[in-house]
Amino acid sequence: MGNVTIKIQVGSLLVEVTGPKDYAEKKAEELIKKHQSLSTIETPGLQLPQQKKIQGKSLSPSEFIKKISPKNQSEKALALGYYFEKYQQKANFSTADISELCQKAKQSKFTNISDTVSNLVKQGFIMGAGETEENKRIYTLTTSGEEFIEKISNI
Repeated sequence: MGNVTIKIQVGSLLVEVTGPKDYAEKKAEELIKKHQSLSTIETPGLQLPQQKKIQGKSLSPSEFIKKISPKNQSEKALALGYYFEKYQQKANFSTADISELCQKAKQSKFTNISDTVSNLVKQGFIMGAGETEENKRIYTLTTSGEEFIEKISNI
């Protein structure tokens, strides 16, 4: 049986547990008991009910990219990952997800999305989060990645 990743966020504190399912669930339960003020639990495939909204209307990926004004492909990929997690309430994303969201945002294609994501991992803005059932690598933003996007966008 493969590993699972469980993310627990309490306010601004984010803890990620990766390992065999029984281990990850046990550790997550321990953290929940320690922190009764738990605000969200994210697991692969779990979607939270609503997207973030601005003035009563959901923010489209195109509007979000326009707001961010990324300076290069790395910033664009990071911004799309941020959108995926924060506005679409997804726990993680693949390179294919980023490419598809880029197309939906009516942005130019990435020269090489795999290289771009690899560079973001090296910079510490995203990290591996396991694999899908189809053996696709999936990623999640790190706190540094979230803070970078929030800093350049004044979110």
